[in-house]
Amino acid sequence: WKKKTYFSIVHAYSLAKSKLFSSGNEHPKPKGFSGQQTNK
Repeated sequence: WKKKTYFSIVHAYSLAKSKLFSSGNEHPKPKGFSGQQTNK
């Protein structure tokens, strides 16, 4: 079961990493990201 937990953690980490990368490509500057949040 330890392996299963390890893989799930790695999967969640890679998911968050890809999310950060995608958002970074869309809004390289923090200003753009905060602006998007304000629009919502």
